[in-house]
Amino acid sequence: MKLYTKTVCPKCLWVKSELERAGIQYEMINIDQNEQAKEQIIEAGYFSVPVLEINHQLIGEVEQILAKIELVAQ
Repeated sequence: MKLYTKTVCPKCLWVKSELERAGIQYEMINIDQNEQAKEQIIEAGYFSVPVLEINHQLIGEVEQILAKIELVAQ
């Protein structure tokens, strides 16, 4: 599981805290520091973060990300 974030992103911090609260391991990728990851996200049609990648599927809506976290945590 990968979480694409930016350096300053309140929604990213929210999702990160929910992942940690649920005890889910993930890799955090800061697109401000990783141009290749930024281009990958943009090519996939996402122009803002957070974006969660799970099983090679990208999710960009915070509500959907939180629902997926809840589902995985069960």
